[in-house]
Amino acid sequence: MVNSRITFPDFMRMQWREMCEQRPQLLDVAKIMDDFWNNGKTSDVLNISMPTRFGKSLLSTSFSVYLLACDVHTRILRASYSAELAESFSFQVRNQFTAFCDKLGMPVATEGTRNRWKIKGNDLDNHAGVGVGGSITGFGFDIAIIDDTAKNMQDAMSAAYRRSLISFRDSVLIGRMEGKKKIINVGTRWTVNDWFSLWPDAEVYRLPAMNDDGTSCCEAWKTTGELTIERNRISSEVWDAQYQQHPTATGRVCLFEGWRPKTCAVPDDGDDFIIIDPSTEYGIDYFTAFHYRRKDGFLYLVNAFAKQRAANEEVAAWIKSKGYTVCWCEANGVGASVIKKLRQYGVRSVAAFATTSDKYGRGYVQRDNVLNYLRIGDGCDAEVVRELLREAEVFPCTGDDIHDDLIDNVIMAFERMKM
Repeated sequence: MVNSRITFPDFMRMQWREMCEQRPQLLDVAKIMDDFWNNGKTSDVLNISMPTRFGKSLLSTSFSVYLLACDVHTRILRASYSAELAESFSFQVRNQFTAFCDKLGMPVATEGTRNRWKIKGNDLDNHAGVGVGGSITGFGFDIAIIDDTAKNMQDAMSAAYRRSLISFRDSVLIGRMEGKKKIINVGTRWTVNDWFSLWPDAEVYRLPAMNDDGTSCCEAWKTTGELTIERNRISSEVWDAQYQQHPTATGRVCLFEGWRPKTCAVPDDGDDFIIIDPSTEYGIDYFTAFHYRRKDGFLYLVNAFAKQRAANEEVAAWIKSKGYTVCWCEANGVGASVIKKLRQYGVRSVAAFATTSDKYGRGYVQRDNVLNYLRIGDGCDAEVVRELLREAEVFPCTGDDIHDDLIDNVIMAFERMKM
């Protein structure tokens, strides 16, 4: 349908002339996509990162239409963070493709569903949309266009969500590549551990929102003044990642950076409980048991046990020496066996609770509670407090010598007590 001399940038000018005049960078990206498709290679990957609302999805949808117009047998997979969004993208491609053919006076018929369809007369499906974490059977593709795998920073921060991305890549995406086996990843960078990071050998195009001289990359999209205001309102980590497409070395926003909780005397009465976050006896992470008192809307850290490679018997002895009776032990992973051992060592009133979210996600949710309503008892172990603040300073960033076990105990305390 499309003359072989018509390139994708030409197609973009035909379909979106005014948009391309206002945002000439779209044509730059269109040329990169065109060159990538025609480079004679197979099994290669292109990562395109651009600020939000610049035109990523417009490019992705238009490129799909262009490829089908060039060859009606092309098979395309479109994936995004949700099945609903991927289905919407698939339906857009179908509508725009049929409209383009009508415009040329060469109408075509399509058949199938919103998320999976083909050009009538073809034996195989031409287009499918799938959400990350979903699956698709009976469909191979020449090219996959992965458009935004994280809907927000909270998802991007989640280690659990990253594991789901790896599973999608390994069990759904790679095994269904055929023909040219091309992958184009399009999105906004959030962290160094995001979907883009899973393709270290990819060709990369990066469009920062603001140029090195402090001007907007495109005044028609957002003016320099507008971007300056936004930059002053958000953290440098968010600005570098979401706007400049250059995630920080840590790759995550430090939720408690600069936080210094108030130290004060603990009230004589209140609701007491212990939160236990266990570890294996041979592990290098901290085994923590924090004693809290809740009163008048505040949570006081009265006493704290935190030790690397701590044995269950040692933790049990500490708890019993304080005379505490109400203990909640995080039961995921090794927690169930730890609870059994603590009871064998005389901690009779220990009960299990399960965490239902990734620690980074729950930290994000409980951040304001921790910042505003935690108080450190003036009799609390100074060394433990120093380690707690050290972890909080970089949470949820981790490294070879950085842990998050102490601050995670505090986060779980607020989550558990629903304060």
